[in-house]
Amino acid sequence: MKWTIHKRVRLLVLSAGILSFFVLSVIGFIGVSSIRNDVSKMGVELGESSASYTQSILTDQLKQTLSELSKSRAEYINRDMERMMQDVIVLAETMTEIASHPENYSPRIVPDPRYERIGKAETYIIYSPALRESGVSPALRHEIEIASNIRDYLVPLAKSYLNYKSSFYVGSKNGYFLCSGILPGVDYSPIIEDEIYNYDPRQRPWYQNAEKANKPLFSDLYADIDFDENGRLYQVVGCSAPYYDANGFAGVVGLDIANIDIHRAVTHTGIGEDGFSFVLDNNGKVIISSMTEGVFSAQENGVDLRHSTDTALADAVKNMVEGKSGVELVKIGDERYYIAYSPMPSVNWSFATLTREEEILNAAEQGRTYFAEQIEKFQERVSDNYKVMVSISIVLLAVLLGVLFYFSNKLSGRFVKPIEKLSDNVRDIASGNLDKKITDIHTGDEIEHLAVCFNAMTDELKEYMANLTKVTADRERIATELNVAKDIQRGMLPSIFPPYPDKTEFDIYATMQAAKEVGGDFYDFYLLDEDHLVVTIADVSGKGIPASLFMVISKTVLKNFAVFMNNPDDFAAVMECANNQLCQGNDEMMFVTVFLGMLDLKTGKFVYVNGGHNPPIIYHKAENRCEYLKVKKNFVLGGMEDMTFTQQEIQLEHGDLIFMYTDGVNEAMNVDKEEYTSERLLNFMNKTDCTVELTKLLAAVKGDVEDHVKDAEQSDDMTMIALRRN
Repeated sequence: MKWTIHKRVRLLVLSAGILSFFVLSVIGFIGVSSIRNDVSKMGVELGESSASYTQSILTDQLKQTLSELSKSRAEYINRDMERMMQDVIVLAETMTEIASHPENYSPRIVPDPRYERIGKAETYIIYSPALRESGVSPALRHEIEIASNIRDYLVPLAKSYLNYKSSFYVGSKNGYFLCSGILPGVDYSPIIEDEIYNYDPRQRPWYQNAEKANKPLFSDLYADIDFDENGRLYQVVGCSAPYYDANGFAGVVGLDIANIDIHRAVTHTGIGEDGFSFVLDNNGKVIISSMTEGVFSAQENGVDLRHSTDTALADAVKNMVEGKSGVELVKIGDERYYIAYSPMPSVNWSFATLTREEEILNAAEQGRTYFAEQIEKFQERVSDNYKVMVSISIVLLAVLLGVLFYFSNKLSGRFVKPIEKLSDNVRDIASGNLDKKITDIHTGDEIEHLAVCFNAMTDELKEYMANLTKVTADRERIATELNVAKDIQRGMLPSIFPPYPDKTEFDIYATMQAAKEVGGDFYDFYLLDEDHLVVTIADVSGKGIPASLFMVISKTVLKNFAVFMNNPDDFAAVMECANNQLCQGNDEMMFVTVFLGMLDLKTGKFVYVNGGHNPPIIYHKAENRCEYLKVKKNFVLGGMEDMTFTQQEIQLEHGDLIFMYTDGVNEAMNVDKEEYTSERLLNFMNKTDCTVELTKLLAAVKGDVEDHVKDAEQSDDMTMIALRRN
């Protein structure tokens, strides 16, 4: 009997279905039976061990929660402190600018609170008792009126803290005090009585500490006159920084804030009924706390907790003072607590929250009990599902046999028919009939997609064969044109050495190696007259055809202006005129770096102008030493019109040499993207013999660059030119 594809597919589908169901049924039956037995035997053991593991995991998670809570609260408070520090720094810099440059500001007058009410955030002035007694001189009066310009900064800064009771102030070394304050809910302040007015900022700790430290710093907290919802005094946070005038230290700026949010962040953080939180300063003392009594309450003369009798607590407090974070178990009285702490680096404080160990263990025990109950319920569900699956498997086996036989016959016929059609059509295409289209296959699957791909392949083959000749011709034409452009570019550069056989006063030699077929580097040299030799080296931005075209324009413009300049020594004018000419119509924003020099063959004077190019290396024969030529940092040509250029000059002695190059030399990179560097170039020039023939000298430099680059592709044009005075 002949086994066609149709019969084979039908048998394959039917056999695979029956075999798969049988194997899966056996595996499932064995697996479910095994699971049922194992679950029954191991239920108690698994439940106990899993519940214990769950308890351990929950304990660790609760400890992690404590750690993250302390970290988030510390970061929250620290952000407020950082904001205060930044505002004080800005205020100090602004006051320094006003005091150092009084000529830039007009006199201002701020109100005196002894005689008039002050609006919310308005800036007012207070005079120290000594200053009121001695009187304000005209010079000091002018200084105060200039300093009052700080109002334009104090008022907006004060208004940014409208939700806090705050003060923003400037205390001068001359005894006056400028201040803007905020009292939430109050639109103006009352007239200040004389007895309250006896205030000298220079006697205050915030002033003296900032002056002594000579940097921004936070002051110690002090109690405010208002109370929070728990009846406790608010703790006021202060930050101050010195400012300066033209003669040095001039005073101190600062701000004080009764930050209610900080207190709430501390007092509302504790976990559990007995949990509490506090803030510790760098002396180991509690300065903010949710506790109202005991060693963990905020007291004016609090104890240093580093000396606690509980070693674990003392160690934890030491870690807090040192700016560390962590979670540890400590003993307070007869109770054990978990303490989680995190630093606040802006103020050198630390935040801590404590929770009783018993509360954490109770939460973990609840999770353990819940998990054990779920294991017991799972055992019951496994037993019920086992009975149901056995019944369903028997029914499915009978139904599957009939369904598999019917669909295997249908599927095999549907699968084979389009393959036979595709085979017939492909046979025609393979015989060379590229106009043949496969249009009678509509299976909606990979076979139809294959037919579409065959149609697309025939169309692409026809198009490829039609365009192959044209593409080949275009590529040959482009290659020919690039070769012609390369020859034209090289033909524009001087290539005869020595160029002037009758001129023995100098030797000159140059090389150029483009990174592409054509490049943007160029060099040039020519005699203006019998006694003046002009030499040029330049590097156009970019590479390829655009750079080569801009190179031709740049070379022509520079030479034209140099040849026809009125004053043969005014090379700065040549660069300025060439720059303006190159900027005209330069829509592509291309530019060129240029080093232009002229040697007086009789005197050895070398006049030069550098337009953003690499500084050349000069060799002093008398000292047998190389160094970089000192050049002014002039702008490139073509970048911006009406730029000025600085001309320089040096004296070249007999035997001295100027070595000029483009950045393709010092920036040549190897396969590891490491540059050759200007330092290596100078070191090589100092180690090599600079008195040899210039052809050998340039070849030696090129060889050292190639030793560095090795197998890496050339990334930029590399041009060198050497000029020696004989």
